[in-house]
Amino acid sequence: MQTETRNENLIFKIPKSLKEGTKFPFCPGCDHGVAVRLVAEILDEFNLREKTIAVSSIGCSVMLYDWVNTDCVEAPHGRALAAATGVKRTNTDKCVFTYQGDGDFASIGLAESMHAALRGENITAICINNTTYGMTGGQAGPTTIMGQVTTTSPTGRNKEYYGYPIKIAEQIALCEGTAFAARGSLDTVLNIRKTKELIKKAFEVQLQGLGFGFVEILSSCPTNWRMTPQESHERIRKELFSVYPLGVYKE
Repeated sequence: MQTETRNENLIFKIPKSLKEGTKFPFCPGCDHGVAVRLVAEILDEFNLREKTIAVSSIGCSVMLYDWVNTDCVEAPHGRALAAATGVKRTNTDKCVFTYQGDGDFASIGLAESMHAALRGENITAICINNTTYGMTGGQAGPTTIMGQVTTTSPTGRNKEYYGYPIKIAEQIALCEGTAFAARGSLDTVLNIRKTKELIKKAFEVQLQGLGFGFVEILSSCPTNWRMTPQESHERIRKELFSVYPLGVYKE
């Protein structure tokens, strides 16, 4: 009779930094769940759960406090890094990170985001880039690419009316206070693994006291893109990689 051996390291488990039993709050096929899990896995690996304060803002990221099993602050729209700055400066022994969407980070919150990087705040910032305002109906956002059709750009984004999209990782990399800036993606298993390493590095620079750590993550929005999850990931590869190349922009 054969006895079955189990490798505990291969068993899929819920990270301790995630709340158990929480109902998935995002649209079917949304990559937010993957991104939040990656952050939670890293908090577990660094044993940071009891030492972490998360800051979310308005948009799909607002539901972070229902997911992460850490202390969490909800900031007004666009003000996550302003709130995180206050949290970190008054709790210097804590690990502080923000979790924001591209509209929150780079439109209404652009000043807060850029100046946190310029000051070199010892914070980790995660920005989900799905090229649209996901929660409020799929409007054009700061990262909407040229030609993209949204509810507020029905004929596609053009430079004459809307201007050009912002390349967040590249802009943050230009700030002297930035210690690490990178862009990853969640379209394939390989890229998910690579993105986890980028997020880990952004937390490491905070733990080492080096300054601002930032990761932009290309993510799908099947509902507002009006695509299946598979089509959404294909769109990331076909349309977004050429506009938003993956990689490390400052280390």
